[in-house]
Amino acid sequence: MPKPERYYSQNYSLVDNPVLSSADVRGYDEHPLNHVGAERTGRVEGATRAPPADYDSNSMKKSGGWTRKKKMVVFGSIAALAVIIAIVVGVAVSLSHGSTYSYTPLTVQVTNDTAFTDGGATRQSANNVSDGIGAGTDVYKYYSGTAANFPDLSAWVSFENMWEGNLHTLQHSCKLLGDGANNSPKVIDYIFDAIQNRADASLVDHRFIFAVILQESNGCVLVKSSKSSSGVKNPGLMQSHNGHSYSAAHSNVSITAMVQDGTQGTDDGDGLVQNLDNYGDAYRAARGYNSGYIPTSGNLSEAAGATACYVSDIANRLTGWVNATNTCTES
Repeated sequence: MPKPERYYSQNYSLVDNPVLSSADVRGYDEHPLNHVGAERTGRVEGATRAPPADYDSNSMKKSGGWTRKKKMVVFGSIAALAVIIAIVVGVAVSLSHGSTYSYTPLTVQVTNDTAFTDGGATRQSANNVSDGIGAGTDVYKYYSGTAANFPDLSAWVSFENMWEGNLHTLQHSCKLLGDGANNSPKVIDYIFDAIQNRADASLVDHRFIFAVILQESNGCVLVKSSKSSSGVKNPGLMQSHNGHSYSAAHSNVSITAMVQDGTQGTDDGDGLVQNLDNYGDAYRAARGYNSGYIPTSGNLSEAAGATACYVSDIANRLTGWVNATNTCTES
C-alpha cells in the first residue's frame, strides 16, 4: 500500500527534480577548486579569555610577611573572581551556542540478508573507502524496469573515488541552488564524518547514503525543506520524514542528525534501513524512499507519485556519473 505521509507530490522544490550534475555546478564556480586530499580541518578553538586590566601578577607572589587576615582577604577575592568569571563564561557560551540541540544516536540496523548480497548494506567497516572498482566511468546511462536491469553491486565505484569526484558539488551547490552560503571546508568534513558514522551504526553502505544525499540536496546543508502532499515536512541533507534541519550553532551534531534521519528513519517515516529491510536491494529501496512504495508495474523508473528519474540517477551516481549529461527525462 502507498505510504504518502513523507513522499513528494507534484509540488517539487528544485532539489526534488532531477538534480543538477557537477557540470552545472562547475559552470557557476567563481573560485578555484580546493585540492582533494587537503588536510582535514578540526574544530576551531575559542579565544582565550584575557586577564582583567587591573590584574597585578606581583600581588599574587608569596610573601612571608602576610598575616592570616590578609591571606584570607586575598584568597577570598580570588575565589569570588573565579565564580564571577565562570558565570560570565557560562552566559557567553549559552548566548553563542543558543539552546541545546536534541539528537539521540540510533542503533537500528539492516537485517535483511539479501541487502548484503544484492547491494545497499554491508558488514565491512566504513573505514574501507577502497571498496569498489575505483572511479568508474563518468557517463549517464538511463535505466528502467525491475532491479535486475540496474547495475550489479560489482560495478559500484569506491567510496573514496565517489567522494573525490563529487567534492566540487559539495563545495559549490548551495549558492547554485539559491540556498545561501556554500558549505565551508569544516562543514564538508562533518558531512564525511556523519556518513561514516551512520554507515557503521546502521550497516547501510556509505556509497548508498552518499548517493541519496547527492540526489536529495546536492550535499548542501542549507537546502530548503520540501513538503509532501499531506503536509509532512521533509528537511535536511536527505529530505527526511519530519527530521532535523541544519543548525549553524550546532553544526556537527545537526549534520549527523540529518544523515541519521535519512539513513535510519524517524518517528514519522522510514529511512534507508527500513527500505532495505522491506525490499532487499538499493534500487528498490531507493524507489521506496522516494515514493513510499514500488509501483505495481515493477518499473523503478516509474514516478509512482514522486521523481521518475530518481532510481536511475542513484544507479549512475553509484557507478561513476559526475559531470556527464543526464539523459533521463521526467516525462
